[in-house]
Parts: sequence; C-alpha cells; structure tokens
Amino acid sequence: MTIEYTTTEIAPGQRFEYWKEVVCRHCIAAHSDPLDTSDFDGSLWVRPLGAMDLCTVRAPVHHWERTSGQVRGEPDDDLWLGFMDRSAGTLEQGGRQASLGARDIVLYDADQPFRFDFGGQAAHLMRIPRRLLAQRVRGVERLTAVVLDERRPGLVPLREMLLQAVVHPSVQADAAMAARFGETLLELLVLSLELQDAPGRAAERDLYAAAMRHIRAHLADPDLSPEGVAQAIHVSPRTLVRAFARHQKTPMATIWHERLLSSRLAIEQGRARSVSQAALDSGFTDFSHFSHAFRKAFGTAPSALLPRR
Repeated sequence: MTIEYTTTEIAPGQRFEYWKEVVCRHCIAAHSDPLDTSDFDGSLWVRPLGAMDLCTVRAPVHHWERTSGQVRGEPDDDLWLGFMDRSAGTLEQGGRQASLGARDIVLYDADQPFRFDFGGQAAHLMRIPRRLLAQRVRGVERLTAVVLDERRPGLVPLREMLLQAVVHPSVQADAAMAARFGETLLELLVLSLELQDAPGRAAERDLYAAAMRHIRAHLADPDLSPEGVAQAIHVSPRTLVRAFARHQKTPMATIWHERLLSSRLAIEQGRARSVSQAALDSGFTDFSHFSHAFRKAFGTAPSALLPRR
C-alpha cells in the first residue's frame, strides 16, 4: 500500500520542517537545508516491496548531510539505491563524488557519512537492508557514490522495473506480489553491481575520477577543453575519451553538464547575485547561448531560479 505525504496543505513557513520529519522517518536521519523555506513544496510516496521500500521524491533542490555524529548516535545499516528519473544532483561519500543527471543510478550507504544535494520532478530511492546486498556483492561499500554503468547487464531492466513499480498500481495490489517484485529488482541490482568492477576498470575509473576533479576545479576557465584536461592528467585525448565512454559520456558534454549544474546550484544557493555572474563563474562567456542551454537542460530560464527579494 502506497503512503503519500505532501506539503501542499502545510503553512509555507512550516513546510520544510514537516518535510524533514517525514523524510527522516521513512528514509535516513540527516541534517537538511532548503534553498528557500517559504517556497518549498515537496511530495513523498513510500511503496513497500517486501523487505525493501521504494520512495519517490518530488521537491526543489535541497541539501542533505549525514554526519559521523549521526552515524554514531542514530545508526542505520541500510544501503540505498538512488535513481534520478527526472532529477539531478551531486552525491559525496567515501572520498568519491558523483555528478548525477537524469536517469542516473547510484548507490549510497546510511552507515557512512555523506552529502547529497538533489531535486527535481522524480527521484526514486530504494531502501535495501545491508544483509541482502553485502552477503551477495563483495565489497559493495566501494561502489557507493559511483554512477552505475548502464552498459553492464542488468542495469537497463533494473531502471525500467523501478519505473514499473512506480506507475503500475498492480505491483502494490497485494503484499506477496510486491515482495516478488522487490526480489526481482534486487536480483537485477546484484547482477549489475557484480559486473561494475570487472577486471581492467580500476585504472580507467581512477583516470575518470582525476579528470572529473580537474574539470570541477577549473570550471571558471572559459578555455577548459578535453585536450587541456587530457594534458593536465598526462594521458592522450583518445585515452580520456575511452575513460568517459565507460560512463556513457564524452569529456566535452561532461564539461557542459558540470558548468550548467554549477551555475544552477550557484543561483539556487544564492552564491551568484545575477544570472550573468553565475554564467561567468561557471565558464560561460556567451550569455545567450548559456540561457538557451540552461533552459534546455533544466526546463526553466536561469532567471526564474533567482531568490526572490
């Protein structure tokens, strides 16, 4: 049976506190901050799938942080799978950082500190008791905060089954059916995770991480290019392209995505006083081109996200 929470009927000044309470109750106890409490409006749907739960979140971009103190004081042994259906964000855990776009899937661990900024029309978060994964996927904790490669067997059908669990009421028709559906989802996830760490991927994963660190550190440089990134981390452009191809990305498209995401977060978090400042700080010099790309990526004009004064 699906449980639904919404802030619609809550007084604007109390919405985020209500939101925090229901999310912490059904997901993970963590610190959270909104970008604008007065305009916050979110919905949460919780669907039991046997031993697991599937939570669907619709909310503006907001920040979650689980600290080491909370891990000690409010222990939680669950692992979580995040599917950014129509959402975007960033996840940091275990010294790794994942930049998440629409349709990306990522794993994170409630038993370790993390930072998670996300928001959008639909993010699906699946709670998985650790024993169900840890006993079947060795070293599963090493795979947190890593965007899973959809070219590996199992991930595409996993994504589609997650969507089916959300849109088809028949999945929730009875507890036995929901449990069977959950077991199938878990099998597909196990298959995918077992093959994420195949031989020969470690070096390219490290190379990809080094390239992403360089890109994020130099977003304000309008001359940032794939060739410059390759030179900075001492590999050939072809090797760089191959490392990004394993993530179904290209270096140039990633630079654009990171710049757009950086500009959006700067606007929403109030770090940029104007759209032009957000564009310049993220490496854009053509404001018209920036506005067009921003609207295409996020479905809204950058000016619409400026905090109201």
